[in-house]
Parts: sequence; C-alpha cells; structure tokens
Amino acid sequence: MDSMLDAAIWFWIPLMLIPLGMWFSVSGKAKKTGFVFSISGLILVMASSWTVPSSDSSAAGHLLLWISGPAILMCYGMYGAVFGGNVPVGKLDSSARLTGFAAVLFSLLIFCLMHWSNLTPTWRDGQVNPYWIVFWPTFLLFSTSLSSLSAIALLSYGDERGLEAVKLSAFSVFMAGIAIAGIIFDGEKISAEEFQDYLWLAAADIFGSLIGAGVALGVFATVIWGYERSLPPPKNTHPPTGEEIDYVVNLAKKHIVGEDE
Repeated sequence: MDSMLDAAIWFWIPLMLIPLGMWFSVSGKAKKTGFVFSISGLILVMASSWTVPSSDSSAAGHLLLWISGPAILMCYGMYGAVFGGNVPVGKLDSSARLTGFAAVLFSLLIFCLMHWSNLTPTWRDGQVNPYWIVFWPTFLLFSTSLSSLSAIALLSYGDERGLEAVKLSAFSVFMAGIAIAGIIFDGEKISAEEFQDYLWLAAADIFGSLIGAGVALGVFATVIWGYERSLPPPKNTHPPTGEEIDYVVNLAKKHIVGEDE
C-alpha cells in the first residue's frame, strides 16, 4: 500500500475522528458513539509510530503516547488543587488540594526527567522526537505566562483571593526557574543552546498568537460597529389602540388566578 494512503488510513482519518466524536458528544445526538469515535481515534493516533512508522506525521502520535501519563496526572492534580480549595460549587475534600499539588509536582518531575535524563522521547534511530523539542519550551513558557496573568487577574478582579494569587505567582516563578535551568544546563539529548533557540521560537509563537487573536477580535468588533452604524434609526411605534388594550386586559384576566379577583 502507498505510504501516503497508509498515513491517511492510520493517522489522518483517526485524527479527524477525535473532534468529530467530541462534536457528537457535545451535541448530545450520539454521546456513546462520539465517545467511541474519539477514544478510537486517539488510540490509533498514538499507535501510529507502529502502524505507519514511515510517515513523519507519526511523530505527533509518538509524543502524545509518551506524555499521556504525566499529562493525565497533571490534569488530575489540577482538578484536585482547584476544587479542593475555596470554590462555590463542586468543592472536594480539603485533602484533595494537597494531593492535587503533589500530583502536579510529580508530573513536572517526570517532564524534567524527560529533558535531563534518558527518558527523553526518542523517535527514529535514537533521535529526539521533533515535536518534543517544540512542546517542552512552549509548555514552560505558556505555563509561566498563564500563571502570572491569572495571579494579576485574581488581584485585580477577585475578592479576597490574595493567597491564591500568591500561590499562582510562586508557581509562575517555579516554571520560569525550570526554563532558566534548561537555558543554563544541557539536557540528556538537547543542548542548552538548542533549548534556548526553541524557547525564543516558543515566545514568538505565543506572542504572535496573542497578536493574531487581538487583531481578529478588533476586526470583528469593527465590522459589527460599522454594520450597526449603517442601520437606520428605529422608527417610533404608534400607541396601542383601544381594541389592543382591551385584548391585553381580557387576556390577563383569563390567566390571573387569585383570592382578590
């Protein structure tokens, strides 16, 4: 079978099944079918390094498989850390917050070992997975930026959220420290210079995405504003006639039931 056809069958079609299944689940039309589509597509994508090893696209599936464990652990930890705290709905036991923080730190330890030990995701012929070199600096920079912005938002708009803002700021500094360590110390298979280059590229990607989103929102708002200005002013309606008033009064009397009728 042709290599491009193999990639289409074993990678790209399963990849399309993931958002399709999510759409079925969210729409409520076929939740079970959508769940099966998404899970089946995700499994096939992660197995693409075995099903279509000749395709360069399989590197993405290989990375998803490699980081799925610590990523799930981090999501579990974040859930416990958030809903084990001071939240109005869905509050968990107070011990869930401590367990959540421990899970997040342990998942970060695994990610750090992937960079500074022999756990680095390798793909073909012992080479580092090219998507890992992009993912790791982007993840560190995005986590640092998001945590710091969230801390500022809590202080600006939150009510009695100073302690949470301090914790987010500390986490932001911690993630920035990991990024600085990557710039200073060589990894197992990634040098500090190479990590620094990809960190700058990640910064450019994030900054460009923010600018693009801002421009898109600005254009959308400008179009709506221009359309609203082009509309003619609304016409004044005539006062209700006597027949219309009588109709509304009779309709209200038919639907009002009380002791003082």
